[in-house]
Amino acid sequence: MARSTLLAPLACLIFLNCLKPLISWPANDKDAPAMSHPEFDQYLGDYLQAGDTLALLLDYDGTLAELTSHPNLTQMSDAMRDSLRNIANSGKAFVAVISGRDVDGVKEKIGLENVIYSGNHGLEVLYPNGTRHNQGIPRDVADNFDKMIDQLNREVVHHGSWVENKRVSITFHFREAEQQYVPEMAARAKEIIESYGYRANAAHASVEGKPPIQWNKGLAAEYILGTSFDANWRQRKVLFAGDDTTDEDVMRMIKGTGRSFRVTKDKDLVTSADYKIPSVDAVYHLLKWIESRVV
Repeated sequence: MARSTLLAPLACLIFLNCLKPLISWPANDKDAPAMSHPEFDQYLGDYLQAGDTLALLLDYDGTLAELTSHPNLTQMSDAMRDSLRNIANSGKAFVAVISGRDVDGVKEKIGLENVIYSGNHGLEVLYPNGTRHNQGIPRDVADNFDKMIDQLNREVVHHGSWVENKRVSITFHFREAEQQYVPEMAARAKEIIESYGYRANAAHASVEGKPPIQWNKGLAAEYILGTSFDANWRQRKVLFAGDDTTDEDVMRMIKGTGRSFRVTKDKDLVTSADYKIPSVDAVYHLLKWIESRVV
């Protein structure tokens, strides 16, 4: 009985410690311990001071909202939305969301007005006043778009895979496909996409088809920051969080001037981000930390 009495406080302490959100560890350091919420002060406290003007750039799927089997099922939590709204309306923060979704789709998912939305990995930009900026796509390539989708649907859509039409780009999803068919269907999807003049690249359980123009999330972020936030934005405070390989272009673009977070539980993953955070919940705690500095 005495031994049980002595162990009870220790068990309670361990339980409470496990409830702390795992937040951050230095990028590319697989031996670094997972950090708890107060470590944001350690990593960002000297970078972002109370009252600083901030540019906050974010991905959506896998960053602001949990990944699901179908993009239509993805939902941003009310708490995450409230915190993002408070930051965007603070007067001290410029907020942009750069997503692989089409621009109207990502705006519909988030539903905030005082935010710049960029879709199709930066090919489309929608401003709060309703104006749009779209990167030009060669006419001969654009004319192949429907043909590409038609062939993908005929040849590789089976056993749970499907094609997402994002108007200027596509994503061939195989997250729910039977694993035995995935290597063959992914390889064939890549061949079809490239045969129509589009660039194919691997993403989360998918193959993306993008127009063959030199544009990516990093270039989109640079354009948005330079034209909308501040012409001297490299001397300002910039934070970015994303979970996918396509987000690495933003991380590289702000390297050395801004601060970036890669959302991943994989400590072995090599990234251009400054830090890793393990979950969407950790992103929420990051937003709350930012909110405490700008609101």
